[in-house]
Amino acid sequence: MANIVIVSCEEIRNKNLCPGDAKCFISAQRKEGKFKAYDEANIVGIVDCGGCDGSRVICELVILKMQLGALNVKVDKVHIGTCIMKFCPYKDKIISALKEKAGVEVVEGTHEYGITYLFK
Repeated sequence: MANIVIVSCEEIRNKNLCPGDAKCFISAQRKEGKFKAYDEANIVGIVDCGGCDGSRVICELVILKMQLGALNVKVDKVHIGTCIMKFCPYKDKIISALKEKAGVEVVEGTHEYGITYLFK
């Protein structure tokens, strides 16, 4: 089983444009999108990028990894949320920083679902 942390877009989360990160969770549960590579994917945490420019993403991840360490949970992979992959102008900077500092494999993307709107 792979213990996975997802990094999502702070702006999208704060504006509740992806309520509860549901698409990432459902994709992992159904083994769809980037999660089809796993026999079993266990999402152990979600952190946001730390705000536009992503300069706090490493701090966010370090704090989560410390909390998980106290629970004897090791992070195996970090997934960059589809929200960042599709919409973030700083994604290359975020991906580069995570690949350099995360200490685990960084996977680009989570789900392949489109954007759904509640109101038209």
